[in-house]
Amino acid sequence: MPPTVIRRKTGQRVLVVALVVMAFFLLTASTLLQPLEPSTTVPVTIEIPPAATAADVAQLLKEQGLIRSACAFRLLGKFTGQEKMIKAGQYCLAPSETPQDILQTLARGQTVNKEVKVTIPEGYTVRQMARLLAAQGITDETEFLAVAKDGGLVSDYFGNVASSEIDWQWEGFFFPDTYFLLPNTPAEEIAQKMLRRMDEVWAEEIQGLTNLPAGLSPRELITLASLVEREAKVAAERPLIAAVFYNRLHKKMPLQSCATVQYLFPEPKPVLSEEDTKALSPYNTYLHSGLPPGPIAAPGRAAIRAVLRPSNSEKLYFVAKPDGSHAFSITYEEHLENQRKYQTK
Repeated sequence: MPPTVIRRKTGQRVLVVALVVMAFFLLTASTLLQPLEPSTTVPVTIEIPPAATAADVAQLLKEQGLIRSACAFRLLGKFTGQEKMIKAGQYCLAPSETPQDILQTLARGQTVNKEVKVTIPEGYTVRQMARLLAAQGITDETEFLAVAKDGGLVSDYFGNVASSEIDWQWEGFFFPDTYFLLPNTPAEEIAQKMLRRMDEVWAEEIQGLTNLPAGLSPRELITLASLVEREAKVAAERPLIAAVFYNRLHKKMPLQSCATVQYLFPEPKPVLSEEDTKALSPYNTYLHSGLPPGPIAAPGRAAIRAVLRPSNSEKLYFVAKPDGSHAFSITYEEHLENQRKYQTK
């Protein structure tokens, strides 16, 4: 038999085998992607954790009797590109739904309307808030940071244009509080809610004041409050720390707040070096007099109250003690003595 004929027959056999395999695969895939129980509409509530992988989700769906095959579900996710779009949260799904429908629900984040309790600690930065909200499945971390940077949010008190030197226009203005939030909420909605809460607290705290202290604007006072928030470890010391900062501003002395230097690093350092205090940044209050360009964190109500109603004191310095409290002094000599007493190992 001529070689050409042999090759033609061999090719035909390979094609036939390939078509048979493909048909078997399509038939199997079609079966596996059918609803597990077409007549069962009773919903099953499942919780997808924030850190769950696509494999984890597929296995969870299989264990809960919602899909026939975890492998087929993952292949579907890869083929459609929705595998990486699955969002954390609580879902109500039924065995009568197809894997395609279930995958779409998970990718769109169509969760049960169950609010999640989220507490934003006092002194958090927008980066820390974004990570916390994302970990709780509330909103996207990148989107929240984008809104914090230059989002078109509305405020009754803090809407004036921020300094061009700041990285985050709304740093410090998302009030640290306990919120009840729906999973997969748009970042702008979350940010606006937290900014509105800051407006409310500010309105409550300025009641009874004829003028704002030192002629500072609301934005500048929140900036000062953020320094008090990060410096004070003992609640009773907040008004006194605020007084020290006011006294230094009045005398045109650099604030020399370690907290503003710490803000320059991705993670706080246990101890700042002398070299750290020379870092080139408008936020470095060792190098630049006056307030930093904007807040370094979100101050709580007590810190805001402290800058609005500081102690009546002439103190100009404070030194941290090992227990977190501070030693305050008026003269530089007293300050040096406190440093030797409390900070020399």
